[in-house]
Order: sequence, then C-alpha cells, then structure tokens
Amino acid sequence: MSRRIVAVCAMAMAMGGCSTVGRLTVKDYMSKSGDRVLAGQAVPKAEYQCEQLAQDSAPWGVAGNMNRAGATEKLTATAVDSAPSKGANYVYVMIPGTASIGGFNVNAFKDAKVAYYKCANLPPSAS
Repeated sequence: MSRRIVAVCAMAMAMGGCSTVGRLTVKDYMSKSGDRVLAGQAVPKAEYQCEQLAQDSAPWGVAGNMNRAGATEKLTATAVDSAPSKGANYVYVMIPGTASIGGFNVNAFKDAKVAYYKCANLPPSAS
C-alpha cells in the first residue's frame, strides 16, 4: 500500500514540475520602444485573458540547430521588439524540436514560429 502512495506522489510531483518548467522560460523584457513584453516558450496562462493577434514563421534551419540557445535568444529579442507594433504584450516562441531518425534531424529545416498575444491581466513586473 505504501509503495502505491509513494508512486502516486512521485507522479504528481513530476507532472507539477513539468508545468513549472514551462513557466520558468517566460520572462519580462523591455522592447526597444520601451514597452514591457512577456516572452518565452509557453502559452499564456488563462488568467492573463489573452487574445492571439498574429502568428509568424521565422527561419530556423541548420544554424538554429547548431546553436539552439543563441538562436532562441536572438529570435526572442526580435519578437519582443516587434510585439508593440503588432499591439502585443506577450510573445510565445516555438522553436522546432529535435527528432532524429538514423542520426538525421527530421526537423532540421523546419521554421520556428512566434505567436503574438494581447493580454488584459499580465502579472506585475518582477523588477
């Protein structure tokens, strides 16, 4: 009986951890125009009351796969700077996943996507 309880608790913590990790990638940014924009790799929470305004594709390719962290940072910065002109204050950055078949990344030539949202209830700035 106690093993079952431990297993259920471990599964619950793992599932809770997964949702938390996604939220850790969302950060406050300041666009070049001086507007506050939340951006990261998670859809906005329902409590933010967001409306999607647009979704764009951005080239990713081999260069993005070779330096995922650098390419993600550059894509996020570009999206944050273009968000105010689209009327958005939240940016969801979707980079292609890595999936290999026989050592070949089948997503190597997929584009990244950026979704722009206008949210009514963003959380207060951490800074």
